[in-house]
Amino acid sequence: MEFIKLNENWNAEPGAPGEEIEVNNPNVKLSFYLNTYIYDGFNEKDRGILEFQNCFQFSYGGPNDEGFYSHGQSRYKKYGIKWGEFYLVEDSDWETISYAKIYVNRKLDSNKLNHYLFYLKDGTFECFAENYKFYVIKNGGTK
Repeated sequence: MEFIKLNENWNAEPGAPGEEIEVNNPNVKLSFYLNTYIYDGFNEKDRGILEFQNCFQFSYGGPNDEGFYSHGQSRYKKYGIKWGEFYLVEDSDWETISYAKIYVNRKLDSNKLNHYLFYLKDGTFECFAENYKFYVIKNGGTK
């Protein structure tokens, strides 16, 4: 497996990202407050949006940051990934993953799916979708 970091000039707020998930079949949106501590150009109310297009399935759950750091609860930590980052997982064995997941559109061609992984403060978001886009909503308003 190979992990490609996708967030270069942004990240989720590390203490309380206030993540929200919205399903609008076949897409899934993950929104969160942006990290204003180390990234210039963002205000406290700015929200990042990851919109996953043509989503097959997603999950949000463990591990959280404590489980990752203190209890070794990430199946990917051994590959050198870092907590708080957003990754594309290449050569993923996603079809063998057995944790709880929410199916969005089972009719999608599995050969076109990408495996996305995002570690947030209180949990891990994983998504299997054809593509994604990232954008910012300033001051919690419209994009």
